[in-house]
Amino acid sequence: MKLAYVRWKDAVAEEATAPSTACARLVELHEVGFLLNENEEAVVIGMEHHGDADVLPGRWRLHIPRVSILEMRVAEVDAAFKKKRRKSGSN
Repeated sequence: MKLAYVRWKDAVAEEATAPSTACARLVELHEVGFLLNENEEAVVIGMEHHGDADVLPGRWRLHIPRVSILEMRVAEVDAAFKKKRRKSGSN
């Protein structure tokens, strides 16, 4: 199983009643999850969320368009979380 860190840009939504003038912009997002699938068009990562005031708890699949990805790093779970070696002579 592989872990993926993805830094990407996406659309911004705002209420039209906001007092500011419309300003074209994107937001930069950082996501970490299990790499579930990828092709030339998109990357799919799986995540879990335990819930808070804004998001219900559950499992999520996030489909990120490749054209929006600024940076992506992938690592095997075993390499990302290596088992600690016991120090000899302790205890």
